[in-house]
Amino acid sequence: MTEVQEIELNMLKQVLGICDELGLVYYMVCGSVIGAVKYKGFVPWDDDIDIALPRRDYEIFCENAQKMLPEYYFLQNYKTDPAFPTIYSKLRDSRTAFIETPTADLPINHGIYIDIFPLDGYPSEHGMIKRFEKKKKLLKLLMISSCKNNNEQKALTKALLSVFRLFGFHRKTNATAEKLTNYLSRWQLEKSEIWCNHGNWQGELEYAPREQYGEGIWAEFEGLNVRIPQKYDEYLTQKYGDWRAELSKEKQISHHVYEVCDTQKSYTEYIKQEYKSAKRFI
Repeated sequence: MTEVQEIELNMLKQVLGICDELGLVYYMVCGSVIGAVKYKGFVPWDDDIDIALPRRDYEIFCENAQKMLPEYYFLQNYKTDPAFPTIYSKLRDSRTAFIETPTADLPINHGIYIDIFPLDGYPSEHGMIKRFEKKKKLLKLLMISSCKNNNEQKALTKALLSVFRLFGFHRKTNATAEKLTNYLSRWQLEKSEIWCNHGNWQGELEYAPREQYGEGIWAEFEGLNVRIPQKYDEYLTQKYGDWRAELSKEKQISHHVYEVCDTQKSYTEYIKQEYKSAKRFI
Protein backbone atom coordinates (compact mmCIF):
# COMPACT_ATOMS: atom_id res chain seq x y z
CA MET A 1 0.00 0.00 0.00
CA THR A 2 1.30 3.47 -0.88
CA GLU A 3 1.50 6.35 1.62
CA VAL A 4 -1.45 8.06 -0.10
CA GLN A 5 -3.53 4.90 0.13
CA GLU A 6 -2.70 4.51 3.83
CA ILE A 7 -3.86 8.06 4.52
CA GLU A 8 -7.09 7.46 2.59
CA LEU A 9 -7.70 4.15 4.37
CA ASN A 10 -7.50 5.92 7.74
CA MET A 11 -10.12 8.39 6.54
CA LEU A 12 -12.32 5.54 5.36
CA LYS A 13 -12.17 4.00 8.84
CA GLN A 14 -13.40 7.29 10.30
CA VAL A 15 -16.29 7.51 7.81
CA LEU A 16 -17.38 3.91 8.41
CA GLY A 17 -17.25 4.48 12.17
CA ILE A 18 -19.50 7.52 11.88
CA CYS A 19 -21.95 5.70 9.59
CA ASP A 20 -22.09 2.84 12.07
CA GLU A 21 -22.61 5.14 15.05
CA LEU A 22 -25.36 7.14 13.31
CA GLY A 23 -26.99 4.12 11.70
CA LEU A 24 -26.46 5.39 8.15
CA VAL A 25 -26.59 3.40 4.92
CA TYR A 26 -23.63 3.75 2.58
CA TYR A 27 -22.14 1.96 -0.42
CA MET A 28 -18.61 1.80 -1.74
CA VAL A 29 -18.96 2.93 -5.37
CA CYS A 30 -17.03 3.44 -8.62
CA GLY A 31 -13.50 2.03 -8.73
CA SER A 32 -13.63 1.18 -5.05
CA VAL A 33 -16.11 -1.60 -5.90
CA ILE A 34 -13.67 -3.07 -8.43
CA GLY A 35 -10.98 -2.84 -5.76
CA ALA A 36 -13.10 -4.65 -3.19
CA VAL A 37 -14.24 -7.41 -5.56
CA LYS A 38 -10.99 -8.06 -7.48
CA TYR A 39 -8.26 -7.06 -5.03
CA LYS A 40 -9.94 -7.01 -1.59
CA GLY A 41 -8.70 -3.42 -1.30
CA PHE A 42 -7.29 -0.68 -3.49
CA VAL A 43 -6.84 -1.16 -7.19
CA PRO A 44 -3.01 -1.37 -6.97
CA TRP A 45 -2.25 1.54 -9.29
CA ASP A 46 -5.09 3.79 -8.12
CA ASP A 47 -5.61 6.12 -5.17
CA ASP A 48 -9.41 6.40 -5.06
CA ILE A 49 -11.88 5.74 -2.32
CA ASP A 50 -15.46 6.55 -3.31
CA ILE A 51 -18.49 6.26 -1.03
CA ALA A 52 -22.13 7.12 -1.70
CA LEU A 53 -25.03 7.57 0.72
CA PRO A 54 -28.75 7.94 -0.03
CA ARG A 55 -29.62 11.66 0.16
CA ARG A 56 -31.23 11.49 3.61
CA ASP A 57 -28.27 9.62 5.09
CA TYR A 58 -25.83 11.91 3.28
CA GLU A 59 -27.39 15.03 4.81
CA ILE A 60 -27.29 13.48 8.30
CA PHE A 61 -23.65 12.58 7.77
CA CYS A 62 -22.75 16.11 6.64
CA GLU A 63 -24.61 17.65 9.57
CA ASN A 64 -22.82 15.55 12.20
CA ALA A 65 -19.51 14.27 10.87
CA GLN A 66 -17.23 17.26 11.46
CA LYS A 67 -17.73 17.27 15.22
CA MET A 68 -17.08 13.51 15.31
CA LEU A 69 -13.82 13.70 13.37
CA PRO A 70 -10.26 14.44 14.54
CA GLU A 71 -9.45 18.14 14.16
CA TYR A 72 -7.03 17.55 11.29
CA TYR A 73 -9.80 16.13 9.10
CA PHE A 74 -12.02 18.54 7.19
CA LEU A 75 -15.38 17.65 5.63
CA GLN A 76 -15.37 19.79 2.52
CA ASN A 77 -18.42 20.78 0.51
CA TYR A 78 -19.90 24.00 -0.84
CA LYS A 79 -21.29 24.85 2.61
CA THR A 80 -18.01 24.45 4.52
CA ASP A 81 -15.67 25.68 1.76
CA PRO A 82 -17.61 28.18 -0.40
CA ALA A 83 -15.23 28.14 -3.39
CA PHE A 84 -15.36 24.33 -3.64
CA PRO A 85 -17.00 23.68 -7.06
CA THR A 86 -18.91 20.42 -6.53
CA ILE A 87 -22.25 19.13 -5.26
CA TYR A 88 -20.74 16.35 -3.14
CA SER A 89 -18.24 16.20 -0.28
CA LYS A 90 -14.61 15.31 0.19
CA LEU A 91 -13.05 14.31 3.47
CA ARG A 92 -9.61 15.96 3.54
CA ASP A 93 -6.55 15.36 5.67
CA SER A 94 -5.38 18.94 6.29
CA ARG A 95 -1.89 17.75 7.27
CA THR A 96 -1.22 16.75 3.65
CA ALA A 97 -1.25 18.26 0.17
CA PHE A 98 -2.96 17.08 -3.00
CA ILE A 99 -3.34 20.07 -5.29
CA GLU A 100 -5.17 19.07 -8.46
CA THR A 101 -4.71 21.07 -11.63
CA PRO A 102 -8.34 22.14 -12.30
CA THR A 103 -8.78 23.60 -8.79
CA ALA A 104 -5.16 24.55 -8.04
CA ASP A 105 -5.85 28.29 -7.92
CA LEU A 106 -8.95 28.10 -5.73
CA PRO A 107 -8.85 29.18 -2.05
CA ILE A 108 -9.96 25.80 -0.70
CA ASN A 109 -8.59 22.96 1.41
CA HIS A 110 -6.23 20.91 -0.79
CA GLY A 111 -5.45 17.96 1.48
CA ILE A 112 -5.44 14.33 0.37
CA TYR A 113 -9.06 13.18 0.24
CA ILE A 114 -11.74 10.55 -0.26
CA ASP A 115 -15.01 11.27 -2.08
CA ILE A 116 -18.44 11.10 -0.42
CA PHE A 117 -21.39 11.32 -2.82
CA PRO A 118 -25.15 11.72 -2.32
CA LEU A 119 -27.52 9.43 -4.19
CA ASP A 120 -30.65 11.05 -5.63
CA GLY A 121 -33.72 9.97 -7.57
CA TYR A 122 -34.55 10.74 -11.19
CA PRO A 123 -37.64 11.97 -13.07
CA SER A 124 -39.66 9.38 -14.98
CA GLU A 125 -41.54 11.47 -17.57
CA HIS A 126 -39.68 11.82 -20.89
CA GLY A 127 -40.25 15.55 -21.34
CA MET A 128 -39.15 16.24 -17.78
CA ILE A 129 -35.97 14.19 -18.31
CA LYS A 130 -34.99 16.37 -21.28
CA ARG A 131 -35.58 19.57 -19.30
CA PHE A 132 -33.81 18.08 -16.30
CA GLU A 133 -30.66 17.23 -18.24
CA LYS A 134 -30.48 20.65 -19.89
CA LYS A 135 -30.82 22.52 -16.61
CA LYS A 136 -28.38 20.20 -14.85
CA LYS A 137 -25.77 20.78 -17.57
CA LEU A 138 -26.18 24.56 -17.45
CA LEU A 139 -25.94 24.76 -13.64
CA LYS A 140 -22.93 22.44 -13.61
CA LEU A 141 -21.12 24.65 -16.13
CA LEU A 142 -21.91 27.73 -14.05
CA MET A 143 -20.59 25.97 -10.95
CA ILE A 144 -17.27 24.91 -12.49
CA SER A 145 -16.63 28.25 -14.18
CA SER A 146 -14.02 28.99 -11.50
CA CYS A 147 -11.93 25.95 -12.52
CA LYS A 148 -9.11 25.93 -15.04
CA ASN A 149 -10.06 24.91 -18.56
CA ASN A 150 -8.65 21.56 -19.61
CA ASN A 151 -7.59 20.36 -23.02
CA GLU A 152 -10.35 17.75 -23.22
CA GLN A 153 -13.15 20.32 -23.09
CA LYS A 154 -14.90 21.16 -26.33
CA ALA A 155 -14.42 24.61 -27.82
CA LEU A 156 -18.05 25.56 -27.17
CA THR A 157 -17.73 24.55 -23.50
CA LYS A 158 -14.59 26.64 -23.09
CA ALA A 159 -16.31 29.61 -24.73
CA LEU A 160 -19.33 29.29 -22.43
CA LEU A 161 -17.12 29.08 -19.34
CA SER A 162 -15.31 32.24 -20.44
CA VAL A 163 -18.64 34.06 -20.79
CA PHE A 164 -19.79 32.85 -17.37
CA ARG A 165 -16.56 34.11 -15.81
CA LEU A 166 -17.06 37.45 -17.55
CA PHE A 167 -20.40 37.75 -15.75
CA GLY A 168 -18.85 36.80 -12.41
CA PHE A 169 -20.31 33.33 -11.90
CA HIS A 170 -16.87 32.07 -10.82
CA ARG A 171 -17.38 34.12 -7.66
CA LYS A 172 -20.81 32.57 -6.94
CA THR A 173 -19.77 28.92 -6.69
CA ASN A 174 -21.54 28.04 -3.45
CA ALA A 175 -24.79 29.74 -4.53
CA THR A 176 -24.79 27.84 -7.82
CA ALA A 177 -23.88 24.56 -6.11
CA GLU A 178 -26.76 25.02 -3.67
CA LYS A 179 -29.17 25.75 -6.51
CA LEU A 180 -28.01 22.65 -8.39
CA THR A 181 -28.24 20.50 -5.24
CA ASN A 182 -31.79 21.68 -4.54
CA TYR A 183 -32.75 20.91 -8.12
CA LEU A 184 -31.23 17.41 -8.20
CA SER A 185 -32.65 16.41 -4.83
CA ARG A 186 -36.24 17.27 -5.82
CA TRP A 187 -36.69 13.68 -6.99
CA GLN A 188 -36.89 11.59 -3.87
CA LEU A 189 -34.87 8.41 -3.82
CA GLU A 190 -37.63 6.43 -2.12
CA LYS A 191 -40.05 7.12 -4.98
CA SER A 192 -37.64 6.68 -7.87
CA GLU A 193 -36.83 3.58 -9.90
CA ILE A 194 -33.49 5.13 -10.88
CA TRP A 195 -30.74 6.07 -8.41
CA CYS A 196 -28.23 8.68 -9.53
CA ASN A 197 -24.78 9.69 -8.41
CA HIS A 198 -24.82 13.12 -10.04
CA GLY A 199 -21.52 14.13 -8.47
CA ASN A 200 -19.31 11.67 -10.31
CA TRP A 201 -17.93 12.63 -13.70
CA GLN A 202 -19.29 9.67 -15.69
CA GLY A 203 -22.69 11.25 -16.34
CA GLU A 204 -25.49 8.88 -17.32
CA LEU A 205 -23.33 5.84 -16.54
CA GLU A 206 -24.09 6.80 -12.93
CA TYR A 207 -27.86 6.35 -13.42
CA ALA A 208 -28.71 2.85 -12.20
CA PRO A 209 -31.88 0.87 -11.43
CA ARG A 210 -32.41 0.97 -7.68
CA GLU A 211 -32.13 -2.83 -7.59
CA GLN A 212 -28.44 -2.55 -8.45
CA TYR A 213 -27.84 -0.97 -5.05
CA GLY A 214 -30.53 -2.88 -3.16
CA GLU A 215 -29.67 -3.68 0.43
CA GLY A 216 -26.04 -4.05 -0.53
CA ILE A 217 -23.74 -6.97 0.20
CA TRP A 218 -20.56 -7.13 2.23
CA ALA A 219 -17.07 -7.30 0.80
CA GLU A 220 -13.52 -6.92 2.07
CA PHE A 221 -11.50 -3.74 1.56
CA GLU A 222 -8.01 -3.75 3.10
CA GLY A 223 -9.24 -5.84 6.02
CA LEU A 224 -12.44 -3.82 6.53
CA ASN A 225 -15.98 -5.08 6.04
CA VAL A 226 -17.62 -2.70 3.56
CA ARG A 227 -20.99 -2.53 1.80
CA ILE A 228 -21.03 -2.58 -2.00
CA PRO A 229 -24.02 -2.53 -4.42
CA GLN A 230 -26.02 -5.75 -4.20
CA LYS A 231 -25.86 -6.42 -7.94
CA TYR A 232 -22.25 -5.29 -8.21
CA ASP A 233 -21.65 -7.20 -11.45
CA GLU A 234 -24.43 -5.29 -13.23
CA TYR A 235 -23.30 -2.05 -11.62
CA LEU A 236 -19.67 -2.46 -12.72
CA THR A 237 -20.55 -3.74 -16.19
CA GLN A 238 -22.76 -0.71 -16.79
CA LYS A 239 -19.97 1.67 -15.76
CA TYR A 240 -16.84 -0.06 -17.03
CA GLY A 241 -17.81 -2.78 -19.50
CA ASP A 242 -15.62 -5.88 -19.10
CA TRP A 243 -14.39 -4.93 -15.64
CA ARG A 244 -12.93 -8.38 -14.99
CA ALA A 245 -10.37 -8.01 -17.79
CA GLU A 246 -6.87 -6.96 -16.80
CA LEU A 247 -5.78 -3.56 -18.11
CA SER A 248 -2.62 -3.23 -20.15
CA LYS A 249 0.37 -1.76 -18.32
CA GLU A 250 0.04 1.61 -20.06
CA LYS A 251 -3.54 1.93 -18.80
CA GLN A 252 -2.68 1.11 -15.19
CA ILE A 253 -2.58 4.74 -14.06
CA SER A 254 -4.69 6.99 -11.87
CA HIS A 255 -7.03 9.46 -13.58
CA HIS A 256 -6.05 12.31 -11.23
CA VAL A 257 -3.85 15.06 -12.64
CA TYR A 258 -2.15 17.03 -9.92
CA GLU A 259 0.49 19.68 -9.35
CA VAL A 260 1.50 18.82 -5.79
CA CYS A 261 1.21 15.57 -3.83
CA ASP A 262 2.84 15.55 -0.38
CA THR A 263 1.98 13.10 2.38
CA GLN A 264 4.24 14.84 4.93
CA LYS A 265 3.50 18.54 4.45
CA SER A 266 0.24 20.51 4.63
CA TYR A 267 -1.19 22.17 1.55
CA THR A 268 -1.00 25.44 3.52
CA GLU A 269 2.77 25.36 3.07
CA TYR A 270 2.33 25.40 -0.68
CA ILE A 271 -0.30 28.08 -1.01
CA LYS A 272 2.02 30.48 0.84
CA GLN A 273 4.49 30.29 -2.00
CA GLU A 274 4.58 30.16 -5.77
CA TYR A 275 4.82 26.58 -6.99
CA LYS A 276 5.54 25.53 -10.53
CA SER A 277 2.73 23.81 -12.42
CA ALA A 278 3.83 20.30 -13.30
CA LYS A 279 1.11 17.98 -14.52
CA ARG A 280 1.84 14.49 -13.29
CA PHE A 281 -0.01 11.29 -12.70
CA ILE A 282 0.15 9.36 -9.46
